[in-house]
Amino acid sequence: MSMKIALLTCRDFIIPGGAERLEIDMAIALNATIVCLNVDPGFYSVYPVSKKVRFLELKKSLPKEPMKQIFGMLLFRRLRLPYDFFIIMDDMALRYLVHPVCHVYYMHTPRRVFYDMYYPSIREYPLGKKIIMIGILNFFRYLDQRFIQKHVVNIACNSHNTRNRIWKAYQRDANVLYPPVHTEIYRNEYYGDFWLSVTRVDKWKRIEIQIETFRLLPAKKLVVAGKIYPQYIKITKNAPENVIFLNTVSDETLLKLYSTCRGFLTTAIDEDFGITPLEAMASGKPVVAVKEGGYLESVVDGITGLLVAPEPTAIATAIEVIDNNPEEFSSKCRKRSEKFDYHVFKEQLITYVRTLQCRD
Repeated sequence: MSMKIALLTCRDFIIPGGAERLEIDMAIALNATIVCLNVDPGFYSVYPVSKKVRFLELKKSLPKEPMKQIFGMLLFRRLRLPYDFFIIMDDMALRYLVHPVCHVYYMHTPRRVFYDMYYPSIREYPLGKKIIMIGILNFFRYLDQRFIQKHVVNIACNSHNTRNRIWKAYQRDANVLYPPVHTEIYRNEYYGDFWLSVTRVDKWKRIEIQIETFRLLPAKKLVVAGKIYPQYIKITKNAPENVIFLNTVSDETLLKLYSTCRGFLTTAIDEDFGITPLEAMASGKPVVAVKEGGYLESVVDGITGLLVAPEPTAIATAIEVIDNNPEEFSSKCRKRSEKFDYHVFKEQLITYVRTLQCRD
């Protein structure tokens, strides 16, 4: 594209998580520059494809939340950058839009603690802190809604699930651009003796349900790959012997796990979209997912896996059904994943950016 495009994100590129990979995919597709806080020198070797991207580092370090939110907003508000078009990737970089520039705001989700996870988030605090948190969250929600209405023209998002959240939060429509999966790198070697879960171990991923499911299935094995947050270490240690936690693994190891697992399990609460089921399907592996959120858009119930209630007994039953003959799902899983391939995403993204209307 002939426009000079900048992708703005208030993050450090240290570990290639899902958000970082999406931003790099977008930058490569549009020949855009990524404007970020910092890029760790080791990031390029950990994720070599990032060498194809131009980074403009702001060389800034921000404090932890909630002060990070404030300092991040101020940082991007004060910037002036020589680009024709801006892709905004988070609600701190969003403050760049005080300047009347041509843009799209790509939302993974409205900040959930302000909206759909507001009550579950404040419920865990003692009364005194709860009152303080209510005041803080209400204030930031007000600023968020006011800024969106005043400054944001174009909104895109990662799923119809997120699109619905955006409508509820802001009464604004959004264009859905599903995050891509690079189907060419995934393969199906064989169906091993374990089920796979690729997830952070935190309160939103409902890892307890997975543990209890496999407590009901002592003859089957679950391997969980993903960062374990400190407060959840105790839960992992109390898991039965047939549940194995690997913590964060390399891309090479993850591809091997996908290619040799028997099936894939995911249980996040109302997931925004969720790329991991598609990675499993690209590997020809069936998925058991909870029947909610973005999983309704990626997993075809009865065709590429099973969608079930977030209950150990229901999940255990689904796993037993699939475990008898996981091979029957293979070709349909692969075919489904190809609808979300990077080349499809690239074409849709370029077409969308070309059609956007900029403010005068």
